[in-house]
Amino acid sequence: MMFICDTMLGRLSRYLRMLGLDAPCANSPASAGAWEHTGLQPYFFTKRLKAPRYERTVHIRSDRIMEQLAEIRPIIAPHVMPEAVMSRCIECNVPLVATAREDVEHYIPEYIYHHYAGFKQCPSCKKVYWSGSHTEKMKKWIENIITNHQ
Repeated sequence: MMFICDTMLGRLSRYLRMLGLDAPCANSPASAGAWEHTGLQPYFFTKRLKAPRYERTVHIRSDRIMEQLAEIRPIIAPHVMPEAVMSRCIECNVPLVATAREDVEHYIPEYIYHHYAGFKQCPSCKKVYWSGSHTEKMKKWIENIITNHQ
């Protein structure tokens, strides 16, 4: 499932990507309609009240990211798969690739290189990801998204 975010919701798109969801940014619901021929029928999240008509447009009311996620929780939660969490670049929306430590040495701080073993990299922008101290907090946040939808 694809969740297209209006360009005004760039932060929301990054959070959706953390959850492993395909969440590109676009200027209008027409972008979502362009995907219909593939059979995907994505949702389009926007803050614009006068957005062009598209069947799966969802108007986001809040300006706060956690409240925005709560608004769309019933829509996204069934599509969040624990094995897909942190599988996309939060900047590019491109699926990440497991990478050897030696291949990312010049992209990461020396401390990280010596204290972590597993790395993923975006093949597009070359950003490197690893499970650091923030991982436990994110796991709790993600579990909350998944379990509070039922």
